[in-house]
Amino acid sequence: MSDVSRSLSLSILSHTNVGKTTLARTLLQRDVGEVLDQAHVTWEATAHTLLETSTGDRLTLWDTPGFGDSVRLLREMEAAEDPLNWIGESELDRNLDRARWSSFQAVKSVSENCDVVLYLVNASEYPQDAGYVPAEMKILSWIQKPVLVLLNQTGPPREGDAGADVVRWREHLASWPIVRKVIGLDAYTRCWVEEGLLYEEVRDVLDGELRELAQLFVTTWNARCQETLRQAMELFAVELTRAARDEEALVEGAWGNDKKQATRALAARLEEGVAGVVDRLISLHGLDGRATIDLRTVPADFATSAEKLAPKKLGVIGGAASGLLGGLWADIASGGLSFGSGMVLGAILGGLGIAGGARAVNTVRRGDGASVRWSEEVLTRTAENMLLRYLSVSHFGRGRGIWREREVPNFWKKSVGESIASRRVYLNGLWKEIRLSAAEQPGQRAGLVAMLSGCAREVLARFYPDSDHLLG
Repeated sequence: MSDVSRSLSLSILSHTNVGKTTLARTLLQRDVGEVLDQAHVTWEATAHTLLETSTGDRLTLWDTPGFGDSVRLLREMEAAEDPLNWIGESELDRNLDRARWSSFQAVKSVSENCDVVLYLVNASEYPQDAGYVPAEMKILSWIQKPVLVLLNQTGPPREGDAGADVVRWREHLASWPIVRKVIGLDAYTRCWVEEGLLYEEVRDVLDGELRELAQLFVTTWNARCQETLRQAMELFAVELTRAARDEEALVEGAWGNDKKQATRALAARLEEGVAGVVDRLISLHGLDGRATIDLRTVPADFATSAEKLAPKKLGVIGGAASGLLGGLWADIASGGLSFGSGMVLGAILGGLGIAGGARAVNTVRRGDGASVRWSEEVLTRTAENMLLRYLSVSHFGRGRGIWREREVPNFWKKSVGESIASRRVYLNGLWKEIRLSAAEQPGQRAGLVAMLSGCAREVLARFYPDSDHLLG
C-alpha cells in the first residue's frame, strides 16, 4: 500500500424518496442505510468505500439525505449574503422540521465532501411535472460541482425506445451548465456494464490528477467485473461438462419401468446441478437468495402429480417459459413425476415440447449393458438457459432486496438463442468429445468457458453498443 493514498468522492443526491439508498446498495453490493417507501428516511450523510485499489486509493460513495421543500430552501438561500456559509452556520433542531434539516445536511455534505454529484430523478415522472428540479439545480449551481443526472426507476430492460426517457430529461436540463450528462441507471435493473459506463462518465467530467485517479478506478472496477464474468462461466462449464458425461444404467428385462427410473435420476441430478450453479451465481454477484425457492413454487399453478394431462394440453404447457419437464413428457403424462421438482430442468426442456421427448435422452448400448444420457439438444439448451440466468442475475440490483426469479424479456431469449445457434456445430462436437474421453480434459472445460464468455459478451454488446471496450 502506498504511503500516500488518494481519494475520490461521489455523492448520491436527489429529492426525497427517489431511491438514493436503493442505488447505493446496488452499487456497493451490500445493504447500507434504511430503505422505506416514505420521505426523509436518511437523516445523515454517510460515506461508504465503493472501490479500493491495491495501492490504497479509494473511491468513496456518499449517501445523503434527500431534499425536502426545495423551493423554500432556494428562497432562503437567495436571501442570504453568502448562501453556502449561511447553510454551514445555521443551527437547526432536526426534530422540529425534518425536511429542512435533511435539505441542509444534503447541501453541507455535497459542498464539503463531493467531487462529482450523482443526481437521481424518477424516470417515470415527466420532467415538467418535477417542479422541485429547477430549484435543486439552482442550489447545485452554487456548489459548483459537476453533476451527472441518473434516471432511476426506468423499469425492466426493454428494446427499442429505451433511450426516450434520457432524451426527454437531457432536453429539459440543457440550460443548466453543471449537468454534464444524463444517464439511465435503474437501481433495480441496471447491469454492471452500465455501471462501467457511469464510472467512465465520472472520469470524463474531471481534470488533472482526479481524472487520472478516476481512470485507475475504472480499470480496477473493470478487472473485478471481468473476473466475476469468468467465474460465472467457469461455474456453468463445470456443470455442463458433468451433465455431458452423466449416464444412468438401465436394467435388462425391465426396459419400460427402468427407463422411467433412469430418466428421473438423470433429471434430478441435472436440476440439482443447475440450481446449485444459479445459487452460487447469485452469491457471486453480491446478492442474497436461492434460485430453487422461487422456481419450485410455479408448478402448483398447473396441475397435481396425480392429474393426467392430455397430449394437446401437455404440448402447450411443455412449451411454456416456466416449463414442465418437456423432455420427459411421457412420465409427466402418466402422472408419475412429482411436480415438487423439475423446475430448473423444466425451464431448460420446456421449449422442446412433446416432440422433443424423443430428443431429450439418448440410449447408449455397450457390452456391459445399456444406459441413458442427455442428448446434444438438451445440453445446448442447458447452456442457453444458463446464459439467460446470467443475464437475469447480472441485471438484478441489490436495492430490490432478495433475489427473485423473473420472466426474462423476449429480446434476451432471441439474442441468446442466436448467439448459441451460431456456435451449435462447435457445441455438438464438444459434447461428443467430452463423452468419448475416459476422463475430463482441461481443454474441454476451457473451451466451454471461452465459448460461453464469448456469447455473454456478444449479447451484452448488443444491449449496450457503447460498451465494446469494457467487454473486451
